[in-house]
Amino acid sequence: MENRPARETTREGLMPSHKDVDPVSLSELERRLDLVLREMRQQDIGVSIITTPDDIYYLSGYYTRAMTSVTALIVPAAGKPFLVTRQSDEGNYLKISDRTTAAEFIAFGDDELADSLPIIGRLALERRSHGRVGIEQDGIFISPAQFAKLTTTLGGTEAVEIGSFLSAQRLIKSAWEIACHRSAARTTVQGMRAGIAAIEPGVFDSDVAAVVASEMVRGGEWAATWPIILTGAQTGRAHSSWQGDAIAAGSPTTLEFSAARHRHHSPLYRTVIYAPNDEQRRFSEAVATAHKAQLAQMRPGARACDVWEAMRAAMERFGIVQSPKGRVGYTVGIGFPPNWVQRNAIDLMRGNTAELRPGMVFHVFASVGQKNVFSIVHSATVVVTEDGHEVLTVDGLDGPLLK
Repeated sequence: MENRPARETTREGLMPSHKDVDPVSLSELERRLDLVLREMRQQDIGVSIITTPDDIYYLSGYYTRAMTSVTALIVPAAGKPFLVTRQSDEGNYLKISDRTTAAEFIAFGDDELADSLPIIGRLALERRSHGRVGIEQDGIFISPAQFAKLTTTLGGTEAVEIGSFLSAQRLIKSAWEIACHRSAARTTVQGMRAGIAAIEPGVFDSDVAAVVASEMVRGGEWAATWPIILTGAQTGRAHSSWQGDAIAAGSPTTLEFSAARHRHHSPLYRTVIYAPNDEQRRFSEAVATAHKAQLAQMRPGARACDVWEAMRAAMERFGIVQSPKGRVGYTVGIGFPPNWVQRNAIDLMRGNTAELRPGMVFHVFASVGQKNVFSIVHSATVVVTEDGHEVLTVDGLDGPLLK
């Protein structure tokens, strides 16, 4: 099945967001798999064991919410890939069995969970035609104890890292992946508009979160994390969320979240302030100016550190000195809980000379704040194009919203 626009169905005049892009085609999955097999030949790898949810999905189209359970896609150099996971998840495989690169589903029971890695290791060795075993050494859902069981099962067979190659491959998005990001962005913007409309003094941050979450659910696909809605001093506490606090005039309220389309995420960060004081107006102008300067650097050939430097220089014109330790953006793509950040990718930060290339997708943000006091942030999800960039999360706002 080739990728194509899905048949249109409307709800209140809008196509359900989760139906506007078809699932990944078998031809795209096979193209990705061919690149892995080529790398395996170059490294004399006879079989690879893929265990991170992102990479399993990237190569096979398979995923489940039970990503914390051990699942492996075993890729032999000779023969067809196959999945090994819990028996209870077989229905997720059967759903895609006619459009996946995984030719088999091999199950273990819940009474075998403790031995799942040795089972996977033995199966990989059985299908190994020669050479070494490729493994992913940085998966977040396999504990050190489980990993030790796997390496023990492999015995004297040499194991080499294959995950970094997959991470590099996933940096450049295909036309289908960009369509997924574009679709996710539309739902993110729809949720953002609903969330901003719900903000006014006296409303609780949790009520705003409920409005946003409702829009995300209507979008039809579960995202990597819940909406992050903060108000007042809570905005100065990174990686937190709503507290049941009332929104007050003169205090910032921030909204950060992302919809997902076929696991691809397009995040957006906004700030709303009722009755801002002069300092908040200055900070908001600085954030808007810095973000515009960042976007001007989002083009092929620019370096990740150029985006950071553009923000630093813009902020200094407003007398604001930025911490050199923080990033101002990161690659996004396939995402599973606990967050949508693409692992082992590119951070936009000082000293990072990684080059931006067409097809890369970033969440880019400018911010100013004081820890435990306040934060004002503005962002966009951006795809690097052949001649510059395209902002995917277009909502008509070019800076913090002051009312």
